[in-house]
Amino acid sequence: MELGQRPELRQKVTLSPQVYQGLSILAMPVAELQTLVEAELLENPLLEVEEFEEEPAEAEDDRSESAEDERAWDEWLDQYEELDSAEPIVPRDPNAEDVDTNEFVGGVQTFDEYLLQQLGMLDVDDETARAARAVIGSLDHDGFFCVGLSEIATIAAVPVEVVERALAVVQQLDPPGVGARSLVEALAIQMDYLGLEEPLLDRIVRDHLDDVAGSHFRKMARALKVDEDEVRRVVEVLRTLNPRPAGAFSPGTSPGYIVPDVTVRRFDDDWVVTANTEAVPPLRVNARYRGMLREGSGADQETVRYLKDKIRSAETFIRNIDRRKDTVSRIASIVLEVQAEFFEDGKGPLRPLRLEDVAVEIGVHLSTVSRGVTGKYMATPYGMFELKHFFSGGYRTSTGMDVASTTVKSRLREMLTAEDPVKPVSDQRLAEMLSDEGIPVARRTVAKYREEMAIEPSWARKRR
Repeated sequence: MELGQRPELRQKVTLSPQVYQGLSILAMPVAELQTLVEAELLENPLLEVEEFEEEPAEAEDDRSESAEDERAWDEWLDQYEELDSAEPIVPRDPNAEDVDTNEFVGGVQTFDEYLLQQLGMLDVDDETARAARAVIGSLDHDGFFCVGLSEIATIAAVPVEVVERALAVVQQLDPPGVGARSLVEALAIQMDYLGLEEPLLDRIVRDHLDDVAGSHFRKMARALKVDEDEVRRVVEVLRTLNPRPAGAFSPGTSPGYIVPDVTVRRFDDDWVVTANTEAVPPLRVNARYRGMLREGSGADQETVRYLKDKIRSAETFIRNIDRRKDTVSRIASIVLEVQAEFFEDGKGPLRPLRLEDVAVEIGVHLSTVSRGVTGKYMATPYGMFELKHFFSGGYRTSTGMDVASTTVKSRLREMLTAEDPVKPVSDQRLAEMLSDEGIPVARRTVAKYREEMAIEPSWARKRR
């Protein structure tokens, strides 16, 4: 095989670092952008926050003011050096522990921590407390105790009798039902906690949970030899209990804060879109450093090259921040114009609005609009909304009106809420009902919307 070289022409599109930075900044939520701005301010000494200060009424001689500032600066440096070199008046305690600033940072309490906190407030002996901690550590994500008593006894180095006592202690903690070894035991603990003394409820819990899941009321009534209405009444009480004890504890994710990119406010009959300048303050290049590039400043060539590089970096960063602000504001203005009916009272129907339409309107690529919408929020008089909330496909009614898919989903939910639970409405019937209202929707579309709203099909919603 012979090796050789030959010229070849090939086109290749690459993104410059400046363009890539602009795309990344556009896609960032405000919280991440704030972090990026802070990091850039620390990295680039020529970049600073633009502060608007009132000019003094009487201007003094710049030269004398500058000289006074220099003298004040020198005096402060002298005092700082004296204080820095002086011995502290009170010697530091060598046994004192350093302050951990992480202790002041908020966090999320886990389910185990929640239970251990309650356990620490109970008056139990050391062996029982140690076994109870081992029991808490062995609970599954639903709060059930799924290991053997002997295994906990080995872990905690205590007798099995102590583990039994510890398990009883854990079962007294909140939420009710935690530490149960089965669903039946969890429900029984909750019934005892609530003081529910229903013999029929106890029998249903012990022997007919599968029938409850399938809503087989008639079958349970025959087996228990009671009236079907009585079975329905008791099952409704049963459904107020929690089959997943740990489900009552929902710490969620770490504390997060939604910061709006734009604010929409109404002034008389006009709506105004305002960018959030408090979250991301305006930036500028330091004028003193920029002045060092002028001839006669005395800066050497290496300093000049460094300043030019940092100025270019700062100007690119500022330009990308401003471009992001402008893009999001223009998108919000179009949303405000298209969804004017919604903004009248916060309850009006949404009109269909696609990303492609906005991209054509403001003259940018579709991906630019997608980045400008994702993770961006709008503060309105009716609450905080993600910009994505106002975008959806839609349908044209028989009267020629455009209706967004979110409005169709809202109407579907109203229909399903009003249906007869004994004779639930099928997807085909729902599609026909919407068509009767002038909204042509296919049955498979109704099924898709129903699944997106986490609503079961008609056969599963039927109450027997």
